[in-house]
Amino acid sequence: YHLSVKPISRGTGRSATAAAAYRAAERIRDELTGETFDYRRKRGVEHAEIVLPGTAASGETGWARDRQQLWNAAERAERRKDARVAREYEVALPHELSAAERLALTRAFAQTLADRFGCAVDLAIHAPHREGDTRNHHAHLLATTRRVEARGLGAKTTIELKDVDRAKLGLGPAKEEVKAIRGLWAEHANAHLAAHGHEARIDHRSLEAQ
Repeated sequence: YHLSVKPISRGTGRSATAAAAYRAAERIRDELTGETFDYRRKRGVEHAEIVLPGTAASGETGWARDRQQLWNAAERAERRKDARVAREYEVALPHELSAAERLALTRAFAQTLADRFGCAVDLAIHAPHREGDTRNHHAHLLATTRRVEARGLGAKTTIELKDVDRAKLGLGPAKEEVKAIRGLWAEHANAHLAAHGHEARIDHRSLEAQ
């Protein structure tokens, strides 16, 4: 089992445009800084696409399927020097599944995140590193920190809110949200393993909890 949650923050000198370009092996120009991030020669990216909330009208939010538009919107939406401009979920994909099955699993999980938070999720499936374990198929899911709307990105998603603000909405602490997401990944992966006849299962709980 592997799922890590990582912030993409200006406070650490990072940008959403650079992160998206690298993970998808694409060229993206940052309209705020004028920098161009070109990773089209990067190897190992098997598939990349953007998933939007199922409740969003495709015609109204279709702009967000354009990677350059989406991540420039994410940068423009933030004013603070230390703003979090994206949130990344990195997951290990079961090597027992075929390439098509791993893509279906990743898409399903990305859709769950998009629907849960109303955000856009830019997924990229990476092949195992040439010098590493050949079973290490993995995916990067880069999520916007704001909700996708017809004219751009709107309010912050609930997972980005401070715990005091989450409490006002009847939500528990953000760390509990992350724990729930870890459980959701295990559920998705295990369901797909079972559907394709594999006995292997993953468990998001600590060894002590197990």
